[in-house]
Amino acid sequence: MGNIKAGNVYLLKYFCCLLVLLCVDGNTVPKTASTRPHIILIVADDLGYNDVSFHGSDQIPTPNIDFLGYNGIILNNYYVSPICTPTRSALMTGRHPIHTGMQQGVIVGDQPYGLPLNETIMPQYFNKLGYRSHIVGKWHLGMFKWEYTPLYRGFESHIGYYQGCEDYYTHTYEANLDQWGMDFRRDKDLLWNYTGLYSTDIFRDEAVRIINEHNKSEALFLYLPFQSVHSGNGDGIHLQAPVAYINRFSYIQNMNRRTYAAMVSALDDAVGVVYDTLQKNDMLNNSIIIFTTDNGGPANGFDYNAANNFPLRGVKATLWEGGVRGVGLIHSPLLEKQGYVSEQLFHVCDWLPTLYNAAGGNSSTLQNLDGFDSWKMLSLNGSAVRNEMLHNIDPSVDNAAIRVGEYKLLVGNVAAGGWDGWYPPYQLSGDEDFLHYSNYTDTFSESSEKTAQRKALQELYHTLWPQEIVSRIEELDSFSENSGLYVGKSADSQHMKIKNSGHVPSFKETDEIMIFKSELEEVRKSSMGRTGGVPVKVECGQKPANASINCNTTVSPCLYHIPTDPCEYNNVAQKYPQVVTQMLTRLKYYVSTMVPPGNKPYDDRGNPRHHQGGWVPWL
Repeated sequence: MGNIKAGNVYLLKYFCCLLVLLCVDGNTVPKTASTRPHIILIVADDLGYNDVSFHGSDQIPTPNIDFLGYNGIILNNYYVSPICTPTRSALMTGRHPIHTGMQQGVIVGDQPYGLPLNETIMPQYFNKLGYRSHIVGKWHLGMFKWEYTPLYRGFESHIGYYQGCEDYYTHTYEANLDQWGMDFRRDKDLLWNYTGLYSTDIFRDEAVRIINEHNKSEALFLYLPFQSVHSGNGDGIHLQAPVAYINRFSYIQNMNRRTYAAMVSALDDAVGVVYDTLQKNDMLNNSIIIFTTDNGGPANGFDYNAANNFPLRGVKATLWEGGVRGVGLIHSPLLEKQGYVSEQLFHVCDWLPTLYNAAGGNSSTLQNLDGFDSWKMLSLNGSAVRNEMLHNIDPSVDNAAIRVGEYKLLVGNVAAGGWDGWYPPYQLSGDEDFLHYSNYTDTFSESSEKTAQRKALQELYHTLWPQEIVSRIEELDSFSENSGLYVGKSADSQHMKIKNSGHVPSFKETDEIMIFKSELEEVRKSSMGRTGGVPVKVECGQKPANASINCNTTVSPCLYHIPTDPCEYNNVAQKYPQVVTQMLTRLKYYVSTMVPPGNKPYDDRGNPRHHQGGWVPWL
C-alpha cells in the first residue's frame, strides 16, 4: 500500500510538472536558449525604395540583399516612420512614436532627451528568453545620460556611435559648426584610433567577430544598424565610399549617384559577409535575418544625398509614400513558406512582437504595444493581421497621415519644405543641378538627345554590372540550388508572384471603386542573373497633368487609393467624402492617445568642446 501511495505521489508530481511546462508561453513546451533562433536585425540608414535591384534598380545591383528577399519574403506593403529616430524607437519598443514622445524629428547634438527609460526595448525582452544581445552601429535614441545608451538598455556590447550621422572615415559628428567632435566608441570608451577606416567595413568585421566567437549553445540577438547610406556631415564630405567601390560604377556618369551606388554596394557586400559567416558557423539553419531601411531615401540632393525613391512621391522626412514606404524583407529557413512577395500591411512596430513570438516568447504577454504579432501571417502567407496604420502625427509642423484599408489620408502642412515631387535618379553629369529637388518640377524639359541618352543607359545598366557582382550572383545561385535550404518551401518559390493586397474592407466599396481596383498581375517571366527572383516594381500608370496641383493638404485633406495609385497621382477626396470623414475620425482617435513630443532645446553643456573634443553624456 505504501508503494502504491509513493507511486501516486510520483505520478502526481510528474503530471504537475508536465502541466506547468505546457502552460508556459502560450500552451507550448518552451524553447531553451540553445533552440531559440538567432536573430540578425540589419538596418540600412536612408536607403531609398529605388536603391535595391529587387525593386527593379538596374542602376545599383544588390545581389546579397536580393538573395535574402527572393529566398525569403519581400515585404511589399511595408511602412516605416518618415525619419530616423522615430523609426528606431518604434523598432525597439513595438510602440508608435506618438506614444513614446519620439514623433517629432530627430535627436540632434546636445539636445537632452531620448527614448523614455520606462520603455522596455527589444534586447531587454529577448534577454529574458536567454539571448545574448549586441549592437553594432548607430544608436540615435538618446545619449545625454548614460542610462539612455545601449549598455544600460539591454545590450552587452556596442561599437558604433550615438548621434544621427558622422564622417565615414574620421568618425566625427557635426551638430553645427560650433558643435563638432568624436562620436565613435567601443562600449563606453571613445575610439580615437579608427580614423581612416570605413565605417561599413568596421561594422561588418565586428559582426563577423561576434558571430564567430558566439557560444552556439546560446541564442544570439545581433542588432546591426549600419551608417550606410546616410550622408556625412553637412559641412564635410557628404557621400563617401572606398575608391574600389566607386570604380565599380563607372557606367553611372553622375559622380554623386556613382558614389552613392558605391556606398550601397559596400553595404550589400557586408550583408553578404554576415550571411556567409552564419552559414560557416552552422547557425544559418536556425537564424532569422531581417533587413529594413529606417525611412525613405533623401532623394535628389535632400540632406546632401543622392538616394532615390522613384516612382514613389516624396523623400525622407515627408509623409508621401517615398518617405514612409520602406525597403524590407525577412529571411529564414524557419519560415514555412518562402520565396513570395507579402502584400499584407506590415509596420515597423510589428517587428518586436513578431520576433518575440518567433523566439518562443508569448507575444500576448507584451503590454501596451502598437505592433501586431505577424509571425504566423508571414510564415504561412496568411491573412493580414492589421488593416490600418498611423504614419505619423507631428504637432510641430501640423501634419498627419493615416492608412486605413486601401486608403491613405494626408492632412495639414504635408508639403512643408516642398519635397513632394517625383524625382528620377541621377544618371548624367550635371543631374545634381538639373534634377535637384529644388529645381526639378513637372515642367522640367531637356533636349531629345539627353532624353534618348537616359533611356539607352537605363536599358544597358544590367549588362554593365561589374564582374564582382556577376560572380557573387553565380555563387549565391549555386548555394541556393545545392544547400537544400530553399527547396519546396513555397508554391511560389520558383516564380515570384506579384499580387494585389489581401483586401480587408474597412469601408463599403462602390462598384466604381471595385472597377478601379487593378486585376491580379500575371506571373512575371523568369529573369536570369538576379539571384533567383524577379524584381518587384511599382507600376503607376500614366501621370495625369494635374498630379502636382490636385492636392493641397493645407486647404483640405487628400485621399489616395494606394493599391491602384501607389504614386499618389489622383486625389479622390472629393469623390469619396464619406471615406475622408471616417478616416478623420480614426485620426482624431489617435490624436486623443498621443503624448507630447519629448524634444528639448539644445544644452551647450553637452558641446564636445567641454569634453576634450568628444560626444559623451553630460548629465
